Amino acid sequence: MNPFNPDTYCGLYCSACSIAMFGQTGRADGLAACLGSVPSADLVCGGCKSDVVYAGCSMCSLRRCARDKGIAHCIDCGDYPCRTYRAWQSSAKFLPHAREAVPNLKSIQRDGAVHWLDTQKKRWSCSECSTPFSWYASECSQCGRSLSGHAHSLSGWRKFLCRIVLPMVYRKAKAKRSADSPLQSR
Repeated sequence: MNPFNPDTYCGLYCSACSIAMFGQTGRADGLAACLGSVPSADLVCGGCKSDVVYAGCSMCSLRRCARDKGIAHCIDCGDYPCRTYRAWQSSAKFLPHAREAVPNLKSIQRDGAVHWLDTQKKRWSCSECSTPFSWYASECSQCGRSLSGHAHSLSGWRKFLCRIVLPMVYRKAKAKRSADSPLQSR
C-alpha cells in the first residue's frame, strides 16, 4: 500500500478519520463502531489522495472532481464553493467533523498545506501523551485521558442514522466497485 497521506481535497484531515484510524490501529471510535457489519479488511485506507481508499470514500464526487481537474484542494478551483461542495457540506448536520472542512480550506489557502497539516496533527493528538486520536474518540487509547471537548461525539439521532447510513453507503460502493471491475471485488 502507498504511504498514508493525511491531506484531502475537501479540507478534512484524513489522519483523524475514524475509518483510517481503525484500519491502522484496530481501534473503533463512535463512528467506526457504526460500521460493525463491514469486514475489518475493508476498513483499510491510505487517505483520500492515495490509490487505496475505503469503499465509501471511493464514491466521493469531490475526490473524483478534484482528481479530474488536477487540483490539490477544492479551494483551488475557480468554481469553489460549487453546488457539489455545498451539498456535501449539508452532511455536517449528520457528521459534525464535516463542519471543519471549510475553515480548514481557508487555513490551507492562507497558510499553506504544510502548515495546515502540522496544525491538524497537533489538534488530533492527545495533549497529554501525543498519541493521535480520531474524530469521534472518547478517550486517548494510550493514556486514557478524556477527549471530551477535543473530539466530536455521535449521540441520539446521529448515532441511529450512522448505524443505518454508513453501512448502506459501504454496500453501495462495494456493489459499484464489483460492477466496474469484477476482479477488484475478490
